[in-house]
Amino acid sequence: MSDIPKKRFILDTNMLIGFSFWIPINLNNFFWTKFSEYLKNAEWILLDTVVNEITHKGNLQNWCKEQKRIGTVCILGDEHRSRGVEINNAYKMIDETTLRSTVDTYIIAYAEANKLTVLSREANRETQNDLYKIPDVCTALKIDYVRNPEPFLQAMGFKN
Repeated sequence: MSDIPKKRFILDTNMLIGFSFWIPINLNNFFWTKFSEYLKNAEWILLDTVVNEITHKGNLQNWCKEQKRIGTVCILGDEHRSRGVEINNAYKMIDETTLRSTVDTYIIAYAEANKLTVLSREANRETQNDLYKIPDVCTALKIDYVRNPEPFLQAMGFKN
């Protein structure tokens, strides 16, 4: 048995949408069933705020509704919302005009509190004048972060 602790992931909305695009729900039952099992066992985390961002009707929205129904979606607590506000005050992430990236602060707050690895396709901000992005804040707060889904997929059992 390995002494290396197993990573626990929390997903950003862009990664969830990406999986549904490249591993379609109706074509890969193995992936989506396994994903749901990891959520059920709290090995991976899908926040209600992320699920609520899936507004396009279709297979992904239906899958998310089913995850909510069976109780595999984590509900963001007030302490995480408060920490999200603190994070945004220290590292401006939220676009005040569009309110985009509000969920990002919550993902980071939840990851920080629960020692999770954030899985997101976001890249670092390009200039000092840009809003902070998930990798920028994760680095500043010393939270594990990955853009490449390979470790996530390997943990699920995908191999060469």
